[in-house]
Amino acid sequence: MLLSVLLISSAVLGAATIAGLLVLFQLRQTADAESSAQAVFAADAGMERALYAKYRDPGFVCGEGTLLESPEEDFAIAGDGDDINYIVRFIEDCTIGQSAGRSGRSARAFILYFEGIENFPGQFIGP
Repeated sequence: MLLSVLLISSAVLGAATIAGLLVLFQLRQTADAESSAQAVFAADAGMERALYAKYRDPGFVCGEGTLLESPEEDFAIAGDGDDINYIVRFIEDCTIGQSAGRSGRSARAFILYFEGIENFPGQFIGP
């Protein structure tokens, strides 16, 4: 009798532990969805900055491995103290830009090929 009570209680305890872990993982995924969206928008901001720097900023000198990092004031109000930032790296003689955005534990990246942009004068390149 005592053995069957112990076996049943340990089975219930094991099932409750597994259910608790599953709920914990679901909650973590929900929190990471917000961080993931913030990382996507940070990477997009990096792409916008790369376009501005390359085509509109007269003082910008692009070279192999040139880095652009997010200024602290850009994301000061975005995440209530979360570490949200981006970094942009130019490669292959500035024909490709890679932007990586990070928020919390999530990171997302974009790549931009500058070669085809010259086909659309007036939008990115000055008149």
